[in-house]
Amino acid sequence: MKKKRRGVWLLASLAGLGCAASPEQLDRPTNVAFGLDGDVYVADGYNHARIARFSAGGELLSEWGEKGFGRGQFDTPHGIATDDEGRVYVADRENARVQVFSADGGYLAQWKSAALGRPWAIAFGPDRHVYVVDGGDQDPERPRGHVLRINLDGEIVDRWGTSGDGAGEIDWGHGIAVGQDGSVYVTSLRGRGVQKFRRTK
Repeated sequence: MKKKRRGVWLLASLAGLGCAASPEQLDRPTNVAFGLDGDVYVADGYNHARIARFSAGGELLSEWGEKGFGRGQFDTPHGIATDDEGRVYVADRENARVQVFSADGGYLAQWKSAALGRPWAIAFGPDRHVYVVDGGDQDPERPRGHVLRINLDGEIVDRWGTSGDGAGEIDWGHGIAVGQDGSVYVTSLRGRGVQKFRRTK
């Protein structure tokens, strides 16, 4: 984690990397998000199936999750976001769902549907909506690439994009962020790198 001091960026290690011999060690983490109190939530996703919560100083405070498809279990927790009330949203990619938790890791809800698809990344916007990239199933016979805007009850209220490498198309959408002006930025693992989207109505 980087801290700014006197105009200079300093690197402070949040947690060790490697084969995770201790809970503090991460093993191919995928994303981070920040809590209301400055805590850092890490989706420790590729070789683990957990969310790790650290203090801003790097102390491991708690963790939750294990490999599986039940409540609070994960199969590649690939994206993570927090909202303005402290809830934690996890893009549980291989389970094709979003799971919602309290700040302390208590299970609250699951969003899962054919319309949602397979969430690869997730972000919380200034309009108090959750934005999700459906990166598809990695199946060349059934390509899919969408961005979804979802209210806090889990209802999809907007959806755009299609699979491909042209302008406005998404090929394995891999990351998402929302600016303070509401612009949505999407990265594709293949295709056009980073694209910016803005609502026109």
